Amino acid sequence: MPTALDAADLAYRWSGPADPGSPTIVLLHGLGDSGDCWPDAVRRWSPDYRVVGVDLLGHGRSPRFTPEQRASPDPMEHMYAAALATVEQVAAVGGPVALVAHSMGGGIATALTARHPDLVRAAVLEEPAWRDPELRVQSPTVVAERIADCRAFSEDLEGQLAQGRADNPTWPESEFAPWAQAKTEVDLDFLALGVASFARPWEELVGAIEVPTLVVVGERSTLLPEPIRLRAKAIDNPHVRIELLAADHCVRRDVPDAFHALVDPWLADQF
Repeated sequence: MPTALDAADLAYRWSGPADPGSPTIVLLHGLGDSGDCWPDAVRRWSPDYRVVGVDLLGHGRSPRFTPEQRASPDPMEHMYAAALATVEQVAAVGGPVALVAHSMGGGIATALTARHPDLVRAAVLEEPAWRDPELRVQSPTVVAERIADCRAFSEDLEGQLAQGRADNPTWPESEFAPWAQAKTEVDLDFLALGVASFARPWEELVGAIEVPTLVVVGERSTLLPEPIRLRAKAIDNPHVRIELLAADHCVRRDVPDAFHALVDPWLADQF
């Protein structure tokens, strides 16, 4: 269990009740986002939960990857180690947490849930990055487009915001500004690696989960197409429930009401 790596101190922020004994949700974002990129969810959850938005390694206000971390056999294990240290800090205040995580963060949360059921009460994995190891490195074309996209946000934030609104008409308005700002705060050297998932097979981690876990998948997803979903279901882990919603990759933004109609009562049942 690779948890002995040097862990950077990540940036994170709290919302919700001041009582440290209140049930706590830790948010782990996707590639190119940050801990600020959950405003609609925070609005809905903060009256009842302490909500902790984390900037994963190389994102937001958290440290960048070191050259040694980037050159390691699996840089994602360094991202995982830093996230683990943060979850340990949060759990030391209020006990085991619920993780809610998207895409790359969903892959990190999968590992945290599988490896540390002592820290994780339950998990909601929105479109988790379950990539097969041989496919984990993106093509140079995809990587170059991703870096160019982030640079475009730095050069013309208002223009990219306008395009984002046009491309995503069902997103809550509150989502756009932090989503755009986060693109200007990404470690481009990390993006250049073209990785956002573990070198270790995702099926091993899913099979090891022992706490309630809800996986929310967009029906139009290219990250988790039907063959991957069928393989996940074939693991037959009774702790893992997979649900499809009529959305693309950003399920909670594409169909926020449907997402929360599914997730909110499920979360309430876990505390």
